Amino acid sequence: MKKILLMAAFAVASLTANAQVWVGGALGFDYEKYENMDGKWALGLELSFSFGNTGASYLYANQKTQDILVAPFARYTFARAGVASFFVDGGFGLGSHKVGNADADTQWHIGFRPGVAFNINEHVSFVGTTGYLGFRHMDHYNHFGLNANNQLVTVGFYYTF
Repeated sequence: MKKILLMAAFAVASLTANAQVWVGGALGFDYEKYENMDGKWALGLELSFSFGNTGASYLYANQKTQDILVAPFARYTFARAGVASFFVDGGFGLGSHKVGNADADTQWHIGFRPGVAFNINEHVSFVGTTGYLGFRHMDHYNHFGLNANNQLVTVGFYYTF
């Protein structure tokens, strides 16, 4: 329980340490079934809706942003320690990114991200991921590389059937 509270405090500190304001969420689906063996693979689907603010700069006015993303993934769990499971997600996503009144840009990504899950009970897990290794594309932006910073932290709950 201390680890869960520490992870939640880290997530809140990460969000408050930056002057930007973000409101968003993600919905996850995870299917995993195994009997008499240690399940290492799972399939999932992430539906993400994010709303934010660009902040004002000397070139641009403060503008609202919104992102919608659908991202199926495969999860490989490589280590377990008590209630904690360490994993790597690999997958791709497709969605849109909109700033202000401009037309929405198409965005997509393909890559890997590490994470940890704390199993609260047989069906519910508290999950956190950080970083990303892969390729991201928006209509006027391409990025390939490894990102490991506190702005790529996701925190959520998963229900396993």
